[in-house]
Amino acid sequence: MIDAVDWTAVIKGVDWTTVLVGLVTGVTAAGGPYLIWLKQAKSERRSVRAALLAEVSALIEIVEIRGYLRDIRAAEATLSNLEQWQLDTLSSSDFQFQVPIGEHYNRVYQSNVNRLGSLSAGEARMVVRFHQLADSVKADISEGGVLFIGSLDAEDFKDAADILETAMELGRRFVDSTPWWHFWKGGQVVDAARV
Repeated sequence: MIDAVDWTAVIKGVDWTTVLVGLVTGVTAAGGPYLIWLKQAKSERRSVRAALLAEVSALIEIVEIRGYLRDIRAAEATLSNLEQWQLDTLSSSDFQFQVPIGEHYNRVYQSNVNRLGSLSAGEARMVVRFHQLADSVKADISEGGVLFIGSLDAEDFKDAADILETAMELGRRFVDSTPWWHFWKGGQVVDAARV
């Protein structure tokens, strides 16, 4: 038969300092790597966000400087104002919009697609939509695309312009959605467009 344990005597005989030191040591040993992981995750989030912000800003800037949206809208307006008999005298090659774009125009996005979860849900949605819309326009104006080949249908130009305009709006919202303190480093504000 097992004797009953007198827990009061056991508790009185415990060196609580040793127990406390053991607990603190265990928590520190387990918590240290966790805190390091949290710090690395935060750093990765900032890096991914900064890289994507820079890429989206650059793509928007390129579209604006080169006037792609303006030129596509101009072709749409010209075709919309032509009468059928005038369109019949033209060839689709008269209205081409060709921009050869490399496969790696969005290499930052491609490299970080598996890290988009580090962004907020809203930011991730904006970035994915931006790049999907940009890819759609790229398909239209690159080799084999409807505008690259040429079209006399104003709707083809309108669709591409509408998609590009939506992408630009999403990109600007993504860039503008980042709080100012994300660009505060060493006592000075860092320009988001140059991140």
